[in-house]
Amino acid sequence: MSGNLEDVLPLSPLQQGLYFHAAFDGEADVYSAQVVLRLDGPLDAAALRTAAEALVTRHANLRAAFRQRKTGEPVQLVAKTVKVPFEETTGDVGEVAARERAHRFDLARPPLLRFVLVRDEAPDVHHLVFTNHHILLDGWSTPLLQTELFALYLTGGDASVLPRVTPYKSYLAWVSRQDRGAAEAAWREALQGVEEPTLLRPTAAGGVAVEPRKLDLLLPEDLTAALTARARSAGVTLNTALQLAWGLVLGAETGRTDVVFGGVVSGRPADLPGVEQMVGLFINTLPVRVRVTPWDTLDGALRRVQGEQADLLAHHHLGLAEIQGLTRLGALFDTVMVLENYPFDPDAEATDLNGVKVSGVSMHDATHYPVAVAAVPGRELGVRFDYRPDLLTEAEAERLAGRLRRVLAAIASAPETRIGALDLLTPGERTAASALGTGPVIGREAATVTARFAASVAADPDAVALRYAGTSITYAELDERATRLARRLRAAGAGPETPVAMLLERGPDVVAATLAVLKTGGYYVPIHHSYPPERRAWALEESGAPVLLLDEAFADPGFVPSVRTLRVDLPGEEGDADLPGPAGPDSLAYAIFTSGSTGLPKRVGVAHREVAALASDGQVGEGHERVLVFSAHAFDASTYEIWTPLLNGGTAVIAPPGDLDAAGFAEIAAAERVTGSFVTTSLFNLLAAERPEAFAPLRRLHTGGEAGNARAMRAVMAACPDLELANVYGPTETTTYVAFQPMRDHLGDRAAPPLGGPMDDTVLHVLDAALRPVPEGVTGELYVSGAGLARGYLGRAALTAERFVACPAGPPGARMYRTGDLVRWRDGLLEYVDRADFQVKIRGFRIELGEIEAALGAHPYVARAAVLAREDGPGGKRLVAYAVPHEGLSPEPDDLRAYLAAQLPSYMVPVAVVVLDAFPLNGSGKLDRAALPAPGFTLTGRPAATPDEERLCAVFAEILGLDTVAADVGFFDLGGDSIAALRLASRAKEAGFDVTPRMVFTHQTVAGLLGGGDPELGLDVLLPIRTGGEGAPLFCVHPAAGLSWPYFAFLAHLPGPLYGLQSRALSEPAYRAASVRAMAEDYVAEILKVRPEGPYHLLGWSLGGLVAFEAARILHERGAEIGLLCLLDSFHSQDLAADEREVIPELLQSIGIDEKIVGDPANPDVAAIMAELRSRGDAFATLEEDQLLAVYSTYENGLRIVDGYLPSGLVPAPMVFFRATRGLRPDSPAPQTWAPYTGGLEVHDLDVEHHFLMEPQAVAEIAAVLADRLRN
Repeated sequence: MSGNLEDVLPLSPLQQGLYFHAAFDGEADVYSAQVVLRLDGPLDAAALRTAAEALVTRHANLRAAFRQRKTGEPVQLVAKTVKVPFEETTGDVGEVAARERAHRFDLARPPLLRFVLVRDEAPDVHHLVFTNHHILLDGWSTPLLQTELFALYLTGGDASVLPRVTPYKSYLAWVSRQDRGAAEAAWREALQGVEEPTLLRPTAAGGVAVEPRKLDLLLPEDLTAALTARARSAGVTLNTALQLAWGLVLGAETGRTDVVFGGVVSGRPADLPGVEQMVGLFINTLPVRVRVTPWDTLDGALRRVQGEQADLLAHHHLGLAEIQGLTRLGALFDTVMVLENYPFDPDAEATDLNGVKVSGVSMHDATHYPVAVAAVPGRELGVRFDYRPDLLTEAEAERLAGRLRRVLAAIASAPETRIGALDLLTPGERTAASALGTGPVIGREAATVTARFAASVAADPDAVALRYAGTSITYAELDERATRLARRLRAAGAGPETPVAMLLERGPDVVAATLAVLKTGGYYVPIHHSYPPERRAWALEESGAPVLLLDEAFADPGFVPSVRTLRVDLPGEEGDADLPGPAGPDSLAYAIFTSGSTGLPKRVGVAHREVAALASDGQVGEGHERVLVFSAHAFDASTYEIWTPLLNGGTAVIAPPGDLDAAGFAEIAAAERVTGSFVTTSLFNLLAAERPEAFAPLRRLHTGGEAGNARAMRAVMAACPDLELANVYGPTETTTYVAFQPMRDHLGDRAAPPLGGPMDDTVLHVLDAALRPVPEGVTGELYVSGAGLARGYLGRAALTAERFVACPAGPPGARMYRTGDLVRWRDGLLEYVDRADFQVKIRGFRIELGEIEAALGAHPYVARAAVLAREDGPGGKRLVAYAVPHEGLSPEPDDLRAYLAAQLPSYMVPVAVVVLDAFPLNGSGKLDRAALPAPGFTLTGRPAATPDEERLCAVFAEILGLDTVAADVGFFDLGGDSIAALRLASRAKEAGFDVTPRMVFTHQTVAGLLGGGDPELGLDVLLPIRTGGEGAPLFCVHPAAGLSWPYFAFLAHLPGPLYGLQSRALSEPAYRAASVRAMAEDYVAEILKVRPEGPYHLLGWSLGGLVAFEAARILHERGAEIGLLCLLDSFHSQDLAADEREVIPELLQSIGIDEKIVGDPANPDVAAIMAELRSRGDAFATLEEDQLLAVYSTYENGLRIVDGYLPSGLVPAPMVFFRATRGLRPDSPAPQTWAPYTGGLEVHDLDVEHHFLMEPQAVAEIAAVLADRLRN
């Protein structure tokens, strides 16, 4: 364009955004705008073409192209002349218009507009289709151009009769003169306190180009007049009324009272002369914030929104990207609203153009936002919804339109209405929401646990009530044992409504003791065995219990109890105290501690009627004749496990103390013919991955406690076709379960399993902040009423009143529990979305992060504390604490963690404490939790000292989601937990280690598990890195040194089987491969031992890449399928010997050996090298001197056979090539030299040196590509 360049201009703020989206989208053009005019009469097509050319000549900015300078800054280049695209055609105008919209504009080639004149079948009827890229023009400019186009048509293209053009560059100059600092300050203040974006579709891909669909809403004339009058009387604009209405609709859709959306402003400054007649892109999309409370009136909210927007009028020139950058939140919204108050001439259609009249106008605009709302003033206010059909259904768009209409009607007719009383639901939606949440109404007679158990005893006293360790206890025997203990308890002070504390190991005594407490009329308070001694003592005192039940395992509870203790496993004086009369249905049955935000747990008290209702709930179904008991007694799932079988004449099968792995679960389930069980989500996912058939003996399985995993559920259902798998949900405050959903017929292709529907006599309410029902598909907070509600938090009346609130939909006195869970109804089933408060669930335990923060903040060295549940790696959620110490103090993280471990149960102790100088703050001055750093688990212990330690350290790192793990650092100190220990044992077995979960708990470190290791292992030709997992293995060929140990780094990133191929010289020192082909033949034989059939995936680094290529050739020649061929910086046809020999000292230095110790590279000092390796505790130190020499000679031989190697055949599979770009020279070989020998070449550049391709960052980048290719 250099010879045709007229001007170089900057971009306006919105142009910059549109330029970004054009570059981002790449394919379709979502920002094409279009006007179609119907022209009736004897049209002169040539004159219209001339007018169009004159129009483009008249306005310089219509001749602009958009490109980037070398600095990356986008500019618009104005050409002196351009050829105006003007096509004449026939056909269907709708098809032509659609074709034009689909035809992408190249921003670098002007003009970014096209004219197409379509001749209609009817005589003297034409349609002019004008299409432009939005980066050129806004909606205000379009009617101005239309007026000028037809004026030029009448003058034969003579522009001298038109007013002088005020160029677009005048506006750009005005923008550059504005006070940027003042604008930034104004917007920063306007958005202060906005902590998260308002996203109608949070999962939508940003900037995706999708042709929108349209939905039109027309407000009748009387409503339009009333709305306009109300706005005028309130002293606000019609635009403000629309903005408030849309803000309230968004709030209802997102469950928020503070929302942000995009508002489109004209952007034409009043102090710029001639701006109203200027043509170009002036509009700007800016954040509109609507903040309300349920107590605000509509009228008051209108005035506030108007005032807040008026304060920003002088700052509309700032770009959206710059504004969003001030908040550090990224995109603030995904919906926009505009009032299209454009300067259309109402008489334009009546204008006579030499016998031609404009008899119809249709417009088309597009957007990447999920929803764009455009209002068009008139006697009847028109509102157009442009929505992305990939994100919203037509029904959802209609619902939005209906809500907007109802809010506008309320503003017009009832401005004093409080926003909390504004009803956005239609009667049909309200009825549907109520029906969704109401469980089957059974109206069961209230019962007690003791009465129901007595009925089971009377029905069949010789039936087996308990099974444990191969022994049986009948109902009569259990009843007798419980009665004896109940008399002892009475003598010790237990009685009606009296708490009895219990600290017992899982076994029959737990059930007998629990029943004994209920026989006294009291209620049991289990103390979790994981509590540290101080916490146990606190829990006992908090319970108010006069007696503590212990057994052999806890004969020494770790503290001196302040109350009487009874050993349930030892005989005692039974006494002759009479047992009281039966407890009533509303008497307490138990109290369980749950996490509390004040720093101390709270006791949830549950009555007999709720336990009895759970045991007889029809939604639970059949299959609970023999239920496995292996939850902690202090976990509310034990309520289901114990009482569902015992109150129905079934058998409770008690698992031995400790955790169950997949094999243990399968063994006890089969041996004891277990028919029903509950498993926490975390354990279920683990067993599903390792041994999904473990559940086959069961008829019914419940899982819950955290968000479920659909993939794990599908795996289990496929492996156990007769199993009825159900996802269950329920806080402790609602007696274990309130929602229940069988998965086999309802999981389908859902990404996450639904929580399901309500249990018998239970109502699930999904409400907004004003306790109004929300319709299906909209997120709200879950409240529960009906059966199952706990009495409340014992001794915490204020907290009980806060969480157990009056139920507006129930009879007088009805209560409902506020769960704090955000959910939505979808397809008739309840879906979990997020937490509304500060609680998290980890491994089934509900944890109040505030409790941990309060405990850490109580440390005398700590000034501020914060706790997060992080998910930085594949090990699942982990608690991480952050502390800012008092000035002048420097607490050790390990000391702070030990302090927490002495006060909190083990499942609440953070895996790490990070000490910071200060907490990061967001734009509102509040703690920016997203900016808190991940804990740095560094290699602070000794490195692996044997090949086995190297391998097991890699397994540790994989399970924990870490880059490296020291051999002498404990598994649990690095963030492991009981679930992770089960996964570790399984993965370790796959890697060839005999490791059990109990060994992990006992030994904890890699060194402890291996007991020193065997230095002879790890040198075989075929090195199993991971033998389990889905899919075909990836075989990784060693680099020149002959060892494949570096490939253990892939364990943390690739889920499938992995094998390394190592030089035979390491195990047979005299061996020397004669050629690359010979080495490949050797390795193919090893591959076929474990993988007789394809497809085959091969990878090689350096020399290994050449060998991998040859191996692929050999396998292909034998008729095998090659799936993936990956080379890491491997090149052929070059003399490497001289260069590579110079790198030998560098290689040794990379494993910790100084160049001075190496000596002469041609004759290295092996003894000195070995001594240095041993002093450093390096894994290479486990090699004998002859093995280290074998590594060295393998390296030399590799250089020899690669010298001059040239591929001589084709592998018709695509090659993925990773090139190390750091240190490249101009004469370095290019990956493209492989192109003639493969079925396609895909090159990825990595900013790393050749010898550091297996460092963590490079491994992560390589593995991300490999994982995608292996999946596909």
